[in-house]
Amino acid sequence: MLNQQSPPSNTEIPLRKIQKQLISDDVEKQLREAILSGTLSPGAALAEAQVATQLGVSRASVRKAKFQLAGEGLLEFDDRGTAIVRKLTLADAHEILEFRQALELAAIRLACLRLTEEAVAAIEENIRQTEQESDLLKLTHLDIAFHEEIIRAACNSRLMAAWHTLRPQLELWLAGMHRRHSAITAQTSEVTTNGHRLLLAALQSSDPDHAEQVMRQHTSGLQAYFSLDSETEDEFMQTDAEKEGLPC
Repeated sequence: MLNQQSPPSNTEIPLRKIQKQLISDDVEKQLREAILSGTLSPGAALAEAQVATQLGVSRASVRKAKFQLAGEGLLEFDDRGTAIVRKLTLADAHEILEFRQALELAAIRLACLRLTEEAVAAIEENIRQTEQESDLLKLTHLDIAFHEEIIRAACNSRLMAAWHTLRPQLELWLAGMHRRHSAITAQTSEVTTNGHRLLLAALQSSDPDHAEQVMRQHTSGLQAYFSLDSETEDEFMQTDAEKEGLPC
């Protein structure tokens, strides 16, 4: 009589539990895109009930998303507690760019010495996509993502944490500047791509001093390209006096 073998015992399959996406996360994503695209213009008030009805979600989900976006500096609250789309001042812009430059100068020096093939491949793919992109908001996302790859290549968790505090407002500023220069979108794409190619070459040089110099020229060049001075105030920028309700 043949011995009957028992069926193999069930072995544990290496699967991850499916993560449910919070409704507030989706609300946050949609509101962020509306702010960055200018659909929700700087200074616009967010009516919680209206947003909840339009998205078909609870007011609690909208409220949670608003607080997250306020924490990122994309929204602020007035004296009545109404959420307002952040309108950057010239002083805000200068501080953002100063912080960005200090962060990226440190990052590129480290990244230059710690560069991996994977990092180079990610940066090259970003440049390829940027070269082919014509949508302003997508160009903004790609531009920010490129610089995040440099921060990541530095392999320093504290630099990355600092970048995450800066990124939302830097993206808000850059998206506004891209909209302001929408008539020269093709030129914006070309200038961005050329600048990023120079940065990649500097990274691959293994010369931290040279890489820092190229990054300094790149970040400083933004102010010249966008003519960031007292003559550039429009619907995107406001002076500090206007923000405080003072006469200009």
